[in-house]
Amino acid sequence: EFLDLKLVGGNDCAGRLEVFYNGTWGSICSNRMSQLAAITVCKHLNCGDGGEIARDFKYGRGSGPTWLDHIECTEQHSSLWQCQSDPWNPQSCDNRAEETHISCTGRIEATSPATFSECPNSTTCSDREKLRVIGGEDGCSGRVEIWHQGSWGTICDDSWELADANVVCRQLGCGSAVSALSEAAFGEGTGPIWLEKVHCKGTELSLWDCPVKPLFSKNCDHKEDAAVDCSGYPLGHLILRLLLLHFLSDPPRHPAPDTMRISTPVILCIILGALLCLVLAILAGQIRSARAQRR
Repeated sequence: EFLDLKLVGGNDCAGRLEVFYNGTWGSICSNRMSQLAAITVCKHLNCGDGGEIARDFKYGRGSGPTWLDHIECTEQHSSLWQCQSDPWNPQSCDNRAEETHISCTGRIEATSPATFSECPNSTTCSDREKLRVIGGEDGCSGRVEIWHQGSWGTICDDSWELADANVVCRQLGCGSAVSALSEAAFGEGTGPIWLEKVHCKGTELSLWDCPVKPLFSKNCDHKEDAAVDCSGYPLGHLILRLLLLHFLSDPPRHPAPDTMRISTPVILCIILGALLCLVLAILAGQIRSARAQRR
């Protein structure tokens, strides 16, 4: 399940801290949470380098599960997912008075246009725009990076397999995966490591549909960045190549045997069937996206 984080009840940079996990938004308990953890949350949300835990509970009480407790961060942590905590539990807090309320110094404007221009807001970008490959010869091979919480980050290669790479390649419009690469095959990344242990079946339309584990501790470093090498021939490209080969190639000097000959109607049927499958896949993706937005 892909994770997200937000502050509610106030504004984007002040409110009750909630996390999206297992398809549901829930609160985070404040036991053992220090100001350093609050600052880490603010940095995670791109809300400045300062923050504090609000004690007046003016942002109201939550109504969903209370997912996490005993979060402990250090100065080396730039994301809440990197901090240590108790295991996920929908009843982590003893009562609602333990919910975490945080006030940050304010939102930081983007300082690197090259980083933010491609996908400036993770809440409005499409799934395709929140995924890229870096370091390869083209846009169909390289280190896999995802956009989350205002920055590009990598994926740990733990459990990284061909099924995972297939989903990435399909989402990028790069056909099927030739190989799923590990150990920073296309160089080490520099941003956060957002995910580890991705478990795709290979049939998902988007990487966000795959079960994943967020990286909470330093079990992985950039020497283990996952990468893909895709075939580079999406469906539309293959259809175009078939058409060109059929209609533009020189006629054979000797007629092909009936068992080897493919008539134009058959080719057209294949193309129309492939296009129908593509339309159905796009509609399924839009339906899933609409359901996710309603949640």
